[in-house]
Amino acid sequence: LNTENRMSSAFIIEEWRDLWSYKGDFVITCFAYVFSQSSLLSLPKLFIENGGGAFAIAYLVSLLFCCLPLIMMELSIGQQCASAPPKSLFNICPLLAGVGSAFILYSLVISSLLASYVSYILSFLVHLFTNIEEANPPWALCSSEWSTVPCVDNLAINNSGQTSLNNVKEFFDLSVLNVTTRIEESGDLQWMLISGIAGSWILVFLALFLGVKWLGKVCYFTFIIPLLLLLTLLVKSLSSNGANHLLQDVFETDWNALLKVETWVQAFAQSLYGTGLCFGAYITLGSFNKRNNNVFGDGLLIIVIHTALSALGFVTLSAMLGIFKSKFSIPSSVVLTDGFSQILNLLASASHFDQPQLWSTLVLMLFLFLFLNILYILMLNVQTSIEDAIGDSAAKFFPRFGISFATCCIGFVASLGYASQAGFYASQLMMKFIDLLCPWTLLAFELFAVAWLYCTCLFFFQLEFVNYKFTGAHLLARDTSRLISNKPSKFLLFPFFELLYILPAVPIFIIVIKMWNYNFRDILKDNQASPWMELVGWSVSTVILLPIIIGMLYCTVKTCIHGPGFTLWEKFKYTILSPIRYEVPKVVSVPRYSSTAPGYVLLPHAPLAEPEQFNDIYSDRQQTRVSKI
Repeated sequence: LNTENRMSSAFIIEEWRDLWSYKGDFVITCFAYVFSQSSLLSLPKLFIENGGGAFAIAYLVSLLFCCLPLIMMELSIGQQCASAPPKSLFNICPLLAGVGSAFILYSLVISSLLASYVSYILSFLVHLFTNIEEANPPWALCSSEWSTVPCVDNLAINNSGQTSLNNVKEFFDLSVLNVTTRIEESGDLQWMLISGIAGSWILVFLALFLGVKWLGKVCYFTFIIPLLLLLTLLVKSLSSNGANHLLQDVFETDWNALLKVETWVQAFAQSLYGTGLCFGAYITLGSFNKRNNNVFGDGLLIIVIHTALSALGFVTLSAMLGIFKSKFSIPSSVVLTDGFSQILNLLASASHFDQPQLWSTLVLMLFLFLFLNILYILMLNVQTSIEDAIGDSAAKFFPRFGISFATCCIGFVASLGYASQAGFYASQLMMKFIDLLCPWTLLAFELFAVAWLYCTCLFFFQLEFVNYKFTGAHLLARDTSRLISNKPSKFLLFPFFELLYILPAVPIFIIVIKMWNYNFRDILKDNQASPWMELVGWSVSTVILLPIIIGMLYCTVKTCIHGPGFTLWEKFKYTILSPIRYEVPKVVSVPRYSSTAPGYVLLPHAPLAEPEQFNDIYSDRQQTRVSKI
């Protein structure tokens, strides 16, 4: 490869890009995202099952040595490429550009699931407000409309904690979902759930249709309001008797758990989920930053805030459930679960507080805002990718308003399946099957593309590069350090970015352990799923990952047929080389006579000696503006 075709990392391609109005908008949006993704519903159970304080140590280690480098990596890619995951990963490594498309498809699938959760919460709120004159929430009192026999009111003398939990579960199943007995019995669409799904997508549209400048303002409210709600619930819980009962169990430490593989697998998996990785969302968020933004400072701040908010939420939920545990003297395993079922247990606990209607409303509003925050960021991921694909030239035909409306309509249609009577079973099936393979495969391919193809291809291809050394020279860190001015951050970037070389082992390790422990009977309990549903679950997971294979095949075939070079190996190298670092020579036949040919002026009154037909490709050639940092 000729050195004149090489573009040094000291150069950046300037292109128009919408930016955050203020740095604070970006920071608050990231805070809202990690707050909402912080695994509040799962952490108490994980602590008890994995050694208490020992799990906390493993979780902090995974945050520092796995999540922090990944967040900095994605922010760096977004800032340098100024685009969403599909285009950014194409600029990093064309061969694995399909990973970016798979990120977007994965974001859309998870968004449709979250929209169904929002509809469940909205349905609970509607039932609360229609019974606002009552002293207790509707699930606290037996009703012939939803209760089964036997049913005991929460206020009855012979009520037990298990009875209260069963009441909320029955209300959810029979009044909110009108659920069928098996997943094969899809039943009818529930109009209240359809209305809730439509309402969630309307809120997403209103947050995104004006771009990130408006979203940054929206996230101030969607971050501050749930934070205040969480603090209110914390004060209420800690001021009540029995708040410490579950906390004592949770922090009971078994240091031998650190020697167990399962503890580390759960710690790494939950930290990656809790920081919102596995979606490529930080690439999109970083793409709206200025290129000299300090990614190390931002990444470290995000990790610190995530840790603080996770601890706050963890103590709040443990205290609320501890009060319930203390009141009815029931074991911790009964009140601790994960997923949406944990929200039902929190509602059962809140129904025994003074003014249970108020506290139940606060619990529901808290999780409503948290789910909406995740929806906003994931759909921003999808919307920005579509805008990048359309390009500036076609933007006048496809305005952002129309793109936002179209993406929300697609999300609404994708969510309708969860509005049926068997929709909750379907959401459990999809979530658990997707978790087995999809996020970890995407993360492994992303890390491989950045660390081993983008950052080491120069070494393997023996290309000349000024001041390049393979040992200790992470090219993404070099590119980023040249853009930021903070000297401590410049120095600290390199050791964290060097970790990216070994981090692909983490998601691969998670996949191996999850597949080793896989048992279809654990996906849906109570024998609610038939064997053919296993095929459905694996099919959905495969479809999400399919863009990776399609992208690799398309890039390889296209480059090997039409790419520069003479041998297949010379052509194949261009599937790996980053387009933002190297100009790929275009294989074109230069016309003999051109109005822009060097040393030739085409006079209108002087006919050509040898008339020939040609396309003047050079007169319309797009000029790329390059500026040196």
